[in-house]
Amino acid sequence: MRLFSARSGSGRVFARGAAATAAAGAAFALIATAAPAGAVAGEPKPAAPGSPAQSVGKPIIGGGDVANDTYPFMAALASRGQGSLKDRQFCGGSLIDRQTILTAAHCVIGENGKPVDSKKMQIAVGRTVLSDSDQGQIRNVMPKQGKGDPGGILIHPRYVKDSAYDFALVVLEKPVKGIAPIKLPTPGTDALIRPGAKATVTGWGNTDVDMEQFPDRMRQVNVPIVSHDECKLSYPEYNRKVNVCAGIEGKDSCQGDSGGPLFRTAGRGIRYQIGVVSYGDGCGGQGAPGVYTSTSSKKLFDTLYETPSGKKMKKILGGLSH
Repeated sequence: MRLFSARSGSGRVFARGAAATAAAGAAFALIATAAPAGAVAGEPKPAAPGSPAQSVGKPIIGGGDVANDTYPFMAALASRGQGSLKDRQFCGGSLIDRQTILTAAHCVIGENGKPVDSKKMQIAVGRTVLSDSDQGQIRNVMPKQGKGDPGGILIHPRYVKDSAYDFALVVLEKPVKGIAPIKLPTPGTDALIRPGAKATVTGWGNTDVDMEQFPDRMRQVNVPIVSHDECKLSYPEYNRKVNVCAGIEGKDSCQGDSGGPLFRTAGRGIRYQIGVVSYGDGCGGQGAPGVYTSTSSKKLFDTLYETPSGKKMKKILGGLSH
């Protein structure tokens, strides 16, 4: 459930999700797999009208199942429609205040470079097992509030021109009740992203790339933070001002985890989200860690003023407690 796009540089780099878009009532997903050299990957494939969003890829690599209610701040982005949420979920996200979800921009942007139709989306918060309708809360996306309002899907102003800024907010129509949001670090601090520190990434993804079996239950894996210099060697396009790397051979996020959180647990058990799952070259391979949008990036926040959507994001983020 990550959008895949071929990137410049060595190897084949894929964003880790499927972007759900809506056109003529259809839910679309970008579908791709790690292809052999010379193969074409990343072509968008529309689903049939009314069908659920789809994704092909690998799971969180080297991880394990998550017990119910362990990470209630986790969110599942899904297309609206009939059937189980498991069949409609296309990306992950995290609750950062009672009415706002943080996710990856590539999860909620259409091929035209604009936000997808918010009326075609639903968000499940606090659900560990996607098919268990007794878990968590379902919310719709906030519609536009009059002329000039950017609506409930807010994409970082620089994302279209520079995919390093893979950062978006989804404002819910109604607040979530009784679930504590995950915290974000203070912009400009690097205390939580020092190389070697262990972090956790969570999400739902294909558990068998050959059989296309997606887990119903959330999975997690602990991964080490990788230095900017090491990550730059793996990805020439890596932007150290807005990205952070994490992962080791055999342990990584992967297709199906886009938009989900990379987080650490600090004093008193407080969880801080330090990254948003963005892209990677394969999954869990040697010398190819996962790349995340850094939530402590000062550059990420300083450039929000450039559009009305960004200004709305800045206002929301400025009201959070760190």
